Amino acid sequence: MSTSGSSAGVGGETPRELHEFVCDLALRAGELQLSRYDRPGEIREKAPKDIVTEVDLLCEDLMVSRIQEHYPEDAILSEERGGEIAETGRTWLLDPVDGTANFARANPLFCACVSVLEDGEVVHAAVAAPRFGDLYHASRGGGAFRDFDGGRSEPLEVGDAESLEYAFVGADLSFTGVTGTTGGGGGIGRIFDAAWQLRALGSAGIRGAWVAAGYLDVSIGTRNTAWDYAPTALLVSEAGGLATDLSGEPWTLDSDGLISANPLLHAEILQILKKDS
Repeated sequence: MSTSGSSAGVGGETPRELHEFVCDLALRAGELQLSRYDRPGEIREKAPKDIVTEVDLLCEDLMVSRIQEHYPEDAILSEERGGEIAETGRTWLLDPVDGTANFARANPLFCACVSVLEDGEVVHAAVAAPRFGDLYHASRGGGAFRDFDGGRSEPLEVGDAESLEYAFVGADLSFTGVTGTTGGGGGIGRIFDAAWQLRALGSAGIRGAWVAAGYLDVSIGTRNTAWDYAPTALLVSEAGGLATDLSGEPWTLDSDGLISANPLLHAEILQILKKDS
């Protein structure tokens, strides 16, 4: 596992120690997911077509309890429990099971997402995809990496597609109420039309990790669930790409969405979107 820096962080630990804890936390949640892969337990609907399983709650309990044990002064914002983002100091963003609908059907495209904010900036992130044996992780200024089962690690680098014509585009295709997501109209629709192929994975965390790894060329998200998008923002940036809001401004916790891609594709996407503005 590769990280940078050795000076003490918010809680007195080194950045390396904190990063290792972030990665371990994601891996532990992934192991729990894997142990219940075909047994999601009780499934209930929080909102129309928005479900939560027993395993979501178990993973959340595991993650929150370990953070509170090791970093009791830190703030936590998690998908199911909620919480808060601290104005100063450190905040943990947690998605205990990203891709719950997939997990509930024993579809392998699910993961655990952990991000750490310091004074509002994403400084550490990890995405564990247990069915693939992959851990994607990044630290600010330290690069992005993929760890494999067995201990091997390799740096991540975004793909080199030079235009959407040759790009694989991943997006949230289940959302509603966004211009251009149906019927081929609007900026989003034109991006889809221009792309070589589309991918709807059902997991924002995996989608962003795959952009950082070069398996996908673009990730577009039009909602702003911070626990989903924070890992993508750091992973893709540290892998040589760009991660911004839909207008090209740096992505923040208040952004209206997220575009991540290599610089050439990112510029092409913004040009398409600006025609609608």
